[in-house]
Amino acid sequence: MFRWSRSTAPGEVAAIVSVWLLLMLMLVLSVGQVFGQRQQGNELVTPPVAVVCVVLSFVTAGCYLRLETLFLRGVRGRRIQVLVWTQVVASLLVLGLGSAWTMPAPALAAALLVATGRRGLLVVVLICAVDLLLLLVKSDGTRAQALAIIAVTVLVCGFGLHVVTRLRIVLDELRRTREEMARARVDEERTRISRELHDLLGRTLVAVSLRNEAALRLLDSDLERCRGQLTALQSLVIDGQARLRALTSGPALISLGDELASARELFELVGVRAEIDAVPVDDHAVDQILAAVVREAVTNTLKHGRPTWCRIGVVRESGTVVVTVVNNGVVPSAGESAHTGLDDLRTRVAALRGALTAEAIPGGRFRVVVRIPDGGTAPAATGREMAGA
Repeated sequence: MFRWSRSTAPGEVAAIVSVWLLLMLMLVLSVGQVFGQRQQGNELVTPPVAVVCVVLSFVTAGCYLRLETLFLRGVRGRRIQVLVWTQVVASLLVLGLGSAWTMPAPALAAALLVATGRRGLLVVVLICAVDLLLLLVKSDGTRAQALAIIAVTVLVCGFGLHVVTRLRIVLDELRRTREEMARARVDEERTRISRELHDLLGRTLVAVSLRNEAALRLLDSDLERCRGQLTALQSLVIDGQARLRALTSGPALISLGDELASARELFELVGVRAEIDAVPVDDHAVDQILAAVVREAVTNTLKHGRPTWCRIGVVRESGTVVVTVVNNGVVPSAGESAHTGLDDLRTRVAALRGALTAEAIPGGRFRVVVRIPDGGTAPAATGREMAGA
């Protein structure tokens, strides 16, 4: 009915708890009214009627939770049906037990969820009128007292339940949007590489084919010109290999500084608190590989987790550049596959005599640490990691 993990955002937890607390409060009041009337000697509230009223109270709450689930899943076809059943069950409860004045509130909150446009407003007014009529007919006190009950309890509880439910729906949509943005960022990078590969290979293969055809035509008639065509063909192949190597190994952004700036903007956009502290890296090769590591770590953080904060540190320790990326919101179900993209980078880091480690740490956090000698030639230092970061 709801998705709850250690990394669930505090706002979403508050919304979930608020919905359940309001429903439980209404259930407790309704059940208390049933037993209260039994103790007062109400002959109409026989044991079977009391049991039915208690069951109807739980059914009303269940209908509302079902409607909330449909909204969270984006299912539209059954919403009106669930709304009707919620109102019917609440009405039966009021008819069977006139003092059950809290139970129309879920029906009102459900109507507010379904309501869209003028027709939705008409549905809300109609349900309020039905609830008011039922409470006036079954109220043990005066009509003024019934109106006061409607204003103070049904409307307050109904609107309150609607507000916290709507908050939960919005937070759930925000979480899905954040995940989609992370996936879109990865897809855009793949599309860019695919497009550039297509253009590069297409041009190279066409040029190679033309040179090869020319060489074949000249093979029997002019060996010197044929040799020139083959030499040009070899140059095309070498140039294509160099371009392909640059495309597949180069970063999407120019430098580590650009990647850090992009990460900060992305985190701000999705509402993740970012703490970035970095020193400049002078060596170009080291700068490029560290930029790729940061890009992959940030992508994994947003794609496979639900972080509320992320810390990125770039420090220099005894001739070694150390990059540490730590985030919370690790989802256990993501498993090791969530970070397999770091395996290729680990090989590239090792080529510069560096080391890359990626591991889950206590507190639902994940940490990526990269150590590369400044210049890629000195042995990597074993300096202090960013403890507790």
